[in-house]
Amino acid sequence: MPGGGDELTGQRTGSAQSAEGAAFLLLPVGARAVGMGGAVTGMQGSGDLLLWNPAGVASMQNVNLFFNHSETVFDTQSEVISALFSFSSIGNLGITYYLVDYGDLPSTGNDGSVQGNINYRNQEFLFTFAGNVVESLKFGVNYKLVQIVFNCDGLCTGQQSFTRTTSAFDFGLIYELGVVPIALGASVRHLGFPLKGLTQEDPLPTRVRVGMAWTIIAPSTTNQLFGLALAMDLEDQWREIGNPDVMLGSEFGVGEIVFVRAGYAFLDSGLGGPSLGLGVTYDWFYIDFSRGFDDITTATGDEAVQLSFGVTF
Repeated sequence: MPGGGDELTGQRTGSAQSAEGAAFLLLPVGARAVGMGGAVTGMQGSGDLLLWNPAGVASMQNVNLFFNHSETVFDTQSEVISALFSFSSIGNLGITYYLVDYGDLPSTGNDGSVQGNINYRNQEFLFTFAGNVVESLKFGVNYKLVQIVFNCDGLCTGQQSFTRTTSAFDFGLIYELGVVPIALGASVRHLGFPLKGLTQEDPLPTRVRVGMAWTIIAPSTTNQLFGLALAMDLEDQWREIGNPDVMLGSEFGVGEIVFVRAGYAFLDSGLGGPSLGLGVTYDWFYIDFSRGFDDITTATGDEAVQLSFGVTF
């Protein structure tokens, strides 16, 4: 899954993304989505989807709370907390907080003594509106406030505390063909104003994504014990279309209770690879777990895991 570059400070990333900031926005989020290799633009029905395609939460009903915790290389952790409210007259409204915390680092002097403490964190606040254009066509919009925060407590040689802030939007659509159980999805994510610093402006990592989700077996409509969905996404840079990443995913369900997921991401950055996931849904709650296997985690021995929990009431 994507995520390379210098997410710590929101500065310019490497190679193909050399002119982009706020690279943490490209980190994979959500156990269901990661378990399917990120191929979820045409999928619906779980809270993590609003970070991939906000139209994916348009069909959700009642009040939904969603939590996600992830751990990856270099002691990086992220948290998501989201609340989605369904209104029959206008659609679904949601609010989400997403934090990526790189932990605390000591600031040392020339003699090696600790002089201060450095904390890096990236965060965004999202406000979501999703609903139906017509019965078969769903839409979703996120407005989000994006921040890169660097704090120094004490003496940090050559560094000073700062906060870089900008605004952005995500737009998404999902169209259900009806004749066949296939849903087509499209999204534009991280479309907004450049991330301003003292000496530079970095555009956000805007991405265009299209995808397809094919429900081969649907237990709720065929009285089958098993369910199976296959999905594929293509994603490319907004400013340099022509070399898209490819994501493939699958979701196998038993009695609409237990779900086994697998996916593979073919990424231009070279950081792709396989992923696996497991989920349990029962009545008013669901819990999902996934693990990704990319080149960085293989080299460092760290585990890239996602744990999601959702409730409906």
